[in-house]
Amino acid sequence: MSNIHGYCPFCSANLDGDLVINYPLTEGKTMEEALEYAKDYSGWSEHKEKNRWGRATALYSIVKDRVIGYRCPDCNETWDRGKK
Repeated sequence: MSNIHGYCPFCSANLDGDLVINYPLTEGKTMEEALEYAKDYSGWSEHKEKNRWGRATALYSIVKDRVIGYRCPDCNETWDRGKK
């Protein structure tokens, strides 16, 4: 399995989450409906059904109006946007 979202620079945790397509399937949707849902998310054109949610939390600055960093869900360390 390839890693889409990378690893935490502090604890090396895998930052790939569940498959995007699994969410609508767990909600009782058909495979066709799940594919329609999943294609609206970033990464679909490259990864198709293997596209995954990212586990890192994006840290957003209202002042800069952009993501300025990320936080690991496992170790809670943060890093700048370019370090990932």
